[in-house]
Amino acid sequence: MENNCKVTNTPAKWLPRIISGAVILVVLVGFFFLRELSAYAFDLLIGVIMMFCAFEVENLLHKMDRPTWTTVVGLFPILSFASIIVSVNTNMNFYHFILINIAILVILFVIMFALPLIFYKWGEKYRQGDGFNSSLTLYAYQKAMNTIFVCFWPTFLLSFAFAINHFGQISISSVASAFEGSYGVDIGLLGLVLLFVTTMFADTFAMLFGRFLKGPKISMAKLGPGKSWTGLLGGIVGAIIASIIVFYIFNAFSGYHQLFVSPGISASVWTFILGGLFCGIFNMGGDLLSSLFKRRAVVKDYSQIIPGHGGVMDRYNGLVFNAVFVFIFLCILFV
Repeated sequence: MENNCKVTNTPAKWLPRIISGAVILVVLVGFFFLRELSAYAFDLLIGVIMMFCAFEVENLLHKMDRPTWTTVVGLFPILSFASIIVSVNTNMNFYHFILINIAILVILFVIMFALPLIFYKWGEKYRQGDGFNSSLTLYAYQKAMNTIFVCFWPTFLLSFAFAINHFGQISISSVASAFEGSYGVDIGLLGLVLLFVTTMFADTFAMLFGRFLKGPKISMAKLGPGKSWTGLLGGIVGAIIASIIVFYIFNAFSGYHQLFVSPGISASVWTFILGGLFCGIFNMGGDLLSSLFKRRAVVKDYSQIIPGHGGVMDRYNGLVFNAVFVFIFLCILFV
């Protein structure tokens, strides 16, 4: 264990991580610029993150001998994207968007559970192929539940990033709509910047605090040997700092400043400090859950697609929960 730690800290091991992080940052900034042409361009990035995260989680389930319907895992992100398009173009609000996604999950579960039972021979073929020794009914139920698990975490939770991206278009708030129309304020942009910046700062500060300040380990062996209370605190501090930076940057623009001080909103730096606190908590919670899941599957990383980082899910595990909170945070402020 000691030798492994020493090797990990060598410059040769850090270089791929730094290069990969720089490439990810450049791509992210590029999509923010593309978003100025069309908000759907950023939906594409969200959808790609969804797909990679979902298939990586599914792959770990397979390693745990928990079968899933891969087609449905790949289909749900597409249906979620279609639901945001429908919501935007039919004047639906975000309540409708969330309910549509939940309805899709319920319908998919019913279909996945029923089809193997209706088409008995087809269902038996898959049951035997998956090495499932119990009844076909139990097999159909468990496979459907495993698939819904992947569709929910991470895909459904990440779909809140779609709602953040189109917040002004599907918001029920007359205040938000008025400011977006009169002052050119883009609340969706504010939310996305807050989401990604707090997530990146939380991950970076957690790593730096944990590595250089050390501190007591979190006493849960299933989370892995690298998790410490110092790193957890660092992640929360990083998210708070990021949230403060986001506030002052956006507050420097007159349109956002007018929005922040408008009656009924009152978004101050203290509001963003509190928001950053919860962004850090949600981000660290997502990271801990992700680590717990990896340990149960007895793997170090979700995949090796990003040099120095592991999988896409390793990079964005905190963003999954953070997307839900940032959406709630926008609703508290502007709805």
